[in-house]
Order: sequence, then C-alpha cells, then structure tokens
Amino acid sequence: MSYTTGDRVQSDTGDLDVPDGTPGTVRHVYPDYADGIDVIFDDGQHRNVLACGLAPL
Repeated sequence: MSYTTGDRVQSDTGDLDVPDGTPGTVRHVYPDYADGIDVIFDDGQHRNVLACGLAPL
C-alpha cells in the first residue's frame, strides 16, 4: 500500500505505545521505503512508521 500526505491511517504495528487501530494522518512520506512515513496520531503522538505498520482508515 502506498500513502500520500493527508491520508487517514490507523496503526497496525503491535507496538504498545501506539495501540493497533489508533487513527492518524500522514504528515510526510519519505522517498526511500526504509525511511518510513511520518504520522500524527489522533492521540497527539508524532511517529515515524514503516508502511507495513499502517492500514488505511
């Protein structure tokens, strides 16, 4: 799945700091897959997540 800035997503990482299903908005997508995607989650957390740790909302 590819994402663009402004897409609504939900976490799907298994990380306890951002429980699966936490909604957020893509802030920035880096050109290199390994650099991840910056997401602002609705709970206020700003995280860099690999695309495989996100799901469309």
